[in-house]
Amino acid sequence: ISVSANAHSSGFGTLEQNVEQRYLDNYFQFDAATTLELGKLLPKKAALSVPFFASITQAISSPEYDPYDLDIKLKQKLKQAPKSERDSIRRNAVDFTSTKTLTFTNVHKNRTSNKKPKPWDIENVDISYSYTQTQAHNPLIEYNNVTKQRGGLGYNYIAQPKYIQPFKKIFKKTKTHWFDLIKDFNFNPIPSQVSFRADIFRQFGVIKPRSVGGDKYQIPETYNKYFTFDRNYIFRWDLTHSLNLDYTALNNAVIDEPDGRLDTKAKRDTVRRNFFAGGRNTVFTQTINFSYNVPLNKFPLTDWTTLRIGYTANYQWIGASRL
Repeated sequence: ISVSANAHSSGFGTLEQNVEQRYLDNYFQFDAATTLELGKLLPKKAALSVPFFASITQAISSPEYDPYDLDIKLKQKLKQAPKSERDSIRRNAVDFTSTKTLTFTNVHKNRTSNKKPKPWDIENVDISYSYTQTQAHNPLIEYNNVTKQRGGLGYNYIAQPKYIQPFKKIFKKTKTHWFDLIKDFNFNPIPSQVSFRADIFRQFGVIKPRSVGGDKYQIPETYNKYFTFDRNYIFRWDLTHSLNLDYTALNNAVIDEPDGRLDTKAKRDTVRRNFFAGGRNTVFTQTINFSYNVPLNKFPLTDWTTLRIGYTANYQWIGASRL
């Protein structure tokens, strides 16, 4: 756990600074952060790893002079104002920023046995989630709030190849090397790696400029938001000792949202449908790679040479932008 603070008062400055160069506000900043392994709070048999991080940062600047009447001190204006308006005047004059962060990274179950991994093992799965909220307001901005959420779900299965040699026993006693190609024929029925990861990121920002001067016109909100859904795929298979297959793919998608806030059931239902449909694809790339070591070493005449053949195919699709 770490905590820090920083502050200065109006009129503070160094000896080399003149009066005009010194601070004209009362400033206070506070930071606190903690990093914990919450899995240690659970029973040992659970074998869970839960890395957790949280932080909070706040900065408040209270000006000495009223930001709308620069020749009047804020304290003087508060004394002259009715009690019912003082809180509003003080809030409008303050420059305030607050950031809160909450993160769970790579939450997973540790392996507690020496057994070979199975595709259905829960240890193959990991989960991550982060939440960040920033709130700010100042004399010119009524509010500027940004919320960011990121979630991730991963699956990774890695297996040791299990090569089967059906003709090894038949040619075991054969002394000639001309049958090595048949004797050493092998295949692996199990993929070497199967991985999948889905990452979801959503940002919702809203900003509203302040209507200064007592104007009755309310400036509308402006939104900054987007919702993305990315998927990664990895598939590797050592078909034989010599023949290998690698496949990787990346799919970027956007979850389209209705304009403005999601303040109605119809809007929320629209986002939900778009999400479970996988979103609107924007970029899709995939790569397939075959490699083969030609078994020249199985023949006496060519056992001093090596030859590797490879083939790679790339494909990319870029979708049209939303109209």
